[in-house]
Amino acid sequence: MISNLQKAYVIHSRPYKETSLIVTFLTENKGKITAVAKGAKRKNSRLSGNLEPFQCLSIDYRGKSDLKSLILAEPCEVFEDFFGSENLYSAFYVNELINYLIAQADESIEIFDIYKNCISNLKKNNAIEEILRNFELNILSILGYEINFQSDYVANQPIINGVIYKYSPQSGFSKSDKGYDGKIINEINERKFSKDSLQACKEINRTTINYYFEELNIKSRVFFK
Repeated sequence: MISNLQKAYVIHSRPYKETSLIVTFLTENKGKITAVAKGAKRKNSRLSGNLEPFQCLSIDYRGKSDLKSLILAEPCEVFEDFFGSENLYSAFYVNELINYLIAQADESIEIFDIYKNCISNLKKNNAIEEILRNFELNILSILGYEINFQSDYVANQPIINGVIYKYSPQSGFSKSDKGYDGKIINEINERKFSKDSLQACKEINRTTINYYFEELNIKSRVFFK
């Protein structure tokens, strides 16, 4: 029997019948997969207590359909708690983004590594805004929606400090009377964030995500208004 043994994180779970769960994982080698964890809600189940989010797991599953059967889920490293409660809420936001943006079985080791590094950083330090903005930018880039912070799409010239630019997700930045100072845009491009460029990056990323994925209903955003 073929083994699908690999590292994974729980992205989402919901009850299934009386004693089971349907769990969505982000896996290292197979992208996002969904599996039935039969009997996982029973106290004596070998899966019980192992299907919590933000814990790196070693999982194995069977099945050829979109809905797999989970046969193994064990921690593969010691669990670290989060730096603070806001870090934890931020991690739930990251999970929602992954769950909504990543297609089923969309294989990408890069996505797994970006996710893993983001969760690890949220557990270790309190630079929450910078961690989230980098995560959003990296995911958008991998999915093919990379934002061009380097040049004005109309003039095809580099972004200039002191010049104001407006942003349109379908095209990019162009000179305008209202918008963002080129200095802020250049800071975002270099990932050298100030307070102002972090706020601008948050607005730009959200505009981009809403434009391309307008059907998203990300509940955890309520914590970051």
